[in-house]
Amino acid sequence: MDAVSARRLRVVFWLLALSTVVLAARITYWQTVGRSALLGLATGQLRSDLAIPAHRGVIRDRNGAILATTVDLRSLYAIPGRIPDHAGAAARLGPLLGQAPAAIEKTLGSGAEWLFIKRRLPEEVARQVAALDIPGLGFETEPKRLYPNGTVGAHVLGFVNDEGIGQYGVEGRYDAALKGADGRLLVERDPSSRALATGLRTEVPARNGADLTLTIDLVFQAAAERELRAAIEKEGAKGGSVVVLDPRDGAVLALVSYPTFDPARVAQADPEALRDRSIAWTYEPGSTMKAVTVSGAIDQRVVTPSTTYNDVGYAVIGGRRLNNALGKAWGPTTVQQVLERSLNAGAAFIASRLGAEKLHEYLGRFGFGVPTGVDLAGEQSGTVRPLAEWYPVDLGTASFGQGLSATPLQVAAAYAAIANGGTLYRPYVVASRRDADGEHRTAPVVVRRVIAPETAATLRAMLTSAVDNGLAKNASLAAYSVAGKTGTAQVPSEDGRYIDDVYISSFAGFVPAENPRLVAVIVLDEPQSRLLGTVTATSAFRGMAIDMLRNARVQPDRQP
Repeated sequence: MDAVSARRLRVVFWLLALSTVVLAARITYWQTVGRSALLGLATGQLRSDLAIPAHRGVIRDRNGAILATTVDLRSLYAIPGRIPDHAGAAARLGPLLGQAPAAIEKTLGSGAEWLFIKRRLPEEVARQVAALDIPGLGFETEPKRLYPNGTVGAHVLGFVNDEGIGQYGVEGRYDAALKGADGRLLVERDPSSRALATGLRTEVPARNGADLTLTIDLVFQAAAERELRAAIEKEGAKGGSVVVLDPRDGAVLALVSYPTFDPARVAQADPEALRDRSIAWTYEPGSTMKAVTVSGAIDQRVVTPSTTYNDVGYAVIGGRRLNNALGKAWGPTTVQQVLERSLNAGAAFIASRLGAEKLHEYLGRFGFGVPTGVDLAGEQSGTVRPLAEWYPVDLGTASFGQGLSATPLQVAAAYAAIANGGTLYRPYVVASRRDADGEHRTAPVVVRRVIAPETAATLRAMLTSAVDNGLAKNASLAAYSVAGKTGTAQVPSEDGRYIDDVYISSFAGFVPAENPRLVAVIVLDEPQSRLLGTVTATSAFRGMAIDMLRNARVQPDRQP
């Protein structure tokens, strides 16, 4: 063997030796330090970890009618690279999906490796698409939230977005409870991805979402929506709201906001329509606040219903002149007549007897200036300025609902306190929750006593007379006693001045007056007629009250 061959042999030997050492080192590494990682990779190839989706809970009204439920629908997806003819596929899909073939072809040509063509198809459409047997198309099952009653109760319910997250209303406030928790399924598979009969199978079951029963009555809700829509159309109003409560415990029986939306087609809704005016819109309540002022004064025994003053058409407080509507003077006038005639000068007289400190205290007692705590997302608190920031004139303006703001729900809760004998309840929407642990009922929450029972009884009689003999006559019912008060409020601009000829009309009342079963507040935002706006609001109350009382089988308390 010559010298060159010997050198080559030695090089080959050392290369083989080095390779043997490296290989031995790698084997040692994977058997010791890297063993766990290697096992993990191997296990990952043999096992599949799947999510088991939880079923979103059903929402029902107080009588069991389904308001929201979930069904599984098929969503159409595409793998564009596997579709041999984009234009041909688009031409066949367009008529079935209700889309322009050119738009589908553009989507397929976007360069994406995988994409949805259309999500949550009706089952009939999905079957027709499947029958086309186009390569590169497939289906993925996705849950679809259904609202069987269309737009009825939209603001109470809210909606569920494409990611399955609840938004607004009950869907948003109770999203965690409704959606539950997904489960997991771990399965060992063979190289052909088939589950091994004797392999490992570990399952963590899904925890389905809770079912909710609301305090809402579907019949009440539909009646309130019908009457509000008719009132808005009649008055050409910008919008409006209705709140109906059970004064005995604060349960919300109906909650209406207009403009409204379809919770199944939220993408087409005006963003302004998503706002629930019942809880997220504040306004100056106007003369409906006179009942609060009178309640405080009678509770403090500084006036009685028969206390008299001389009405000259206005009152002067803090150097400011506060006029009655149209400036009319009534002469000798009782406190009872202040409510019947809705006199601003009379409210200012009563507030002067009560005093600023006590009036401010009763506004707080009745719940103004703070959220009610209703179990819905997005509630606003309204505003009652601290007493230290009041000017002398604020004693007068606050007495008839000017210079402060409230939500329709706050006004309804305050009137419910008068109706039930003086107890302020926290309004609530969910009556019970049913999950794997059983049924959990909501206990009514007493916030505080705001006035004495005898004061509440006096106010009920006074507000009944305000309907029978006052400006709220349109709210009266032949077979039932009705108590209530109208309100007409000016609308302030951003600079604090009131806008000419722009008003908010409202009515707050309860029925039957002596044993109230429902309290309702109706608010019309900027009706075209200042004088007829309150007439329309009281007529709307009467229209929906007839349906509600009949449905609840409330016995008449008057002879027609």
